[in-house]
Parts: sequence; C-alpha cells; structure tokens
Amino acid sequence: MSIHLGINTCFAVKRWPEPERWVGIVKDELGLDCCQFSFDLVDPLLDEGATGAYADDVRQIAAAQKLFIHSTFTGLAAYSWSQLLHPQQAMREAAMRWYERAIDFTARLGAGGMGGHIGAFSVQDAMNAERKRLLLRELEERLVALSRYAAQRGLSHLLFENMAVEREWGHRIEEARQLTNMEMRGGVPLVLCFDVGHPCALHTGTVSDDYLAWFAQPWPRLPVVHLQQSDRTGDHHWPFTKNYNAQGMVRAEAILQAIEPWLQRGDVFLFLEPIHPFEADDNRVLDELKESVDYWREALSKYVEML
Repeated sequence: MSIHLGINTCFAVKRWPEPERWVGIVKDELGLDCCQFSFDLVDPLLDEGATGAYADDVRQIAAAQKLFIHSTFTGLAAYSWSQLLHPQQAMREAAMRWYERAIDFTARLGAGGMGGHIGAFSVQDAMNAERKRLLLRELEERLVALSRYAAQRGLSHLLFENMAVEREWGHRIEEARQLTNMEMRGGVPLVLCFDVGHPCALHTGTVSDDYLAWFAQPWPRLPVVHLQQSDRTGDHHWPFTKNYNAQGMVRAEAILQAIEPWLQRGDVFLFLEPIHPFEADDNRVLDELKESVDYWREALSKYVEML
C-alpha cells in the first residue's frame, strides 16, 4: 500500500481563492497530487447557485490537472462555533443544516468524505455531568443522521478531528475511540482525522497528550492525518521549516515509523495543514509551504530506502 502526501487548502484562504490558482500551487509549485478542501474557501450556507458553481469549477480544474480531492474539511470559521454541542437546541439544529449543506457541496465536488470539528461544550455544560451526558447522547443521534445523509449523497465516509481543547469532544483517545466505534445504522462510517499537533497542546496528564500514542491505537478504519509543527505551548499549526522544526516536537521520521503497520491495511493519506497569520507575507507563505513539502518528501524518500 502507499503513503500519499497532500495538503489542506487552508493555505489559500484570503490569498488564492481562485480554483485555478490554488490548484496550480498544489500541483505545479508544490508538486502534490492530492489535497483536502477547506470550507474556509466557501461557506456552504451561502447561495447554492454561487457555491455550486464554485464546486463545479474546482471539480473541472482539478480533473484537468489530475489533482485528487480526497475530502472536505470544516476549517477555522466553523471551528469557531459550538456546532453540534451548542447549548441552545435551535443552534444545534442550525449546525445540522450547515453540515448537510457541506455534504451537498462535497458530493458536487466529487470528494469521498466530509468532516472536521463536530462541536464544543460551553463551560457551563462541561461542568454539568447530566447535561453533558444528554448532549452526548443527542450528538450520537445527530452523527448517525448525518452519516445516513452522506450515504444518500454518495459519500464514502465522514471525518471527525481529535481536538486541542478539553471541552471539544474527541480530544482524548478514549473519546475518539467511542466515536470511531459508533454503529452508524446504515450510514457511512465515521473516521478519525488525526491532527498530530493537537495532543501536543493538551495537558491532561494522560497518554492522550502523546501524539505518537494515537498511532498505536486499534482504529477500526485507517485515520487520515493532519500534519503541523507544534510544541507544548499551543496549537500553532506551524510549517515544517528549519526554524520551526527546531522549536517544535513533531518529527516526520517518528510518524512514518508509527504508520508502518497501517500500510498492511490500506493507503495512508497525510495532509499538511500549516496555518499562517492572515497578515503574513504571501511570498513567505509560499516559500514555507515549499520547504514543508521538501522536508516531508525527503523523509519519505529516506523511509522508502529503509524498507
């Protein structure tokens, strides 16, 4: 089986939103063959005529350039919302509509999966054991409903991401295991999108704080992996440059060694997810993306030589 190195299109947000431009960057300037589409480029709740036309453009341009769009992902905007764990029921219902429209967009784009951040408890709800239990039971039903809707729209899976804040469900290994082991009752499976930087930002005092420990878990389906450089002080989403690699704790060699057993089960998708400040120089952003790709490509080359 193969390891596929790609990139999440968060790098293009507010810089290169034109499909032909970001597809060209991924294919021609970074030399990558796959990507994950970020909903920071398109809010799925906008006018369907506009969002549908954008999806059509992306699908056609990507096909012409032979760029594989693996999945779509929630992005920073949706991550700012409480989504399916909002304390108000009306807002949780509204979040369902957001995810349904995101699934519709994904189907039109031709990607196989959709997902990301699923929800965050309020401080008050997180401290109330009974309230938390009720919201989690409802969350399970909502995820089942979304998985069935995704199946109807022709998707193959939904994704959820392990998070960096304790009030975000899925931040611990045991919570993520519960989600991946859910019975979807006729819907598509729920698959972990593992962000290697998020455990670095956790301070639970448990094995969940060790990003390499997540790879050793018996996940029922191979996770998708988000790659970012980070240290213990926060969820930085740094690029893999010489400067940030000296500060951060994420190592390509360790990750490639950890995923080796996965290759007996299927292809593994690794998506770079550096998130630069909006005010960062555009040329610097592109240069650091290229350096990040070079870092991972060199590590992959050495890994293949060792096999």
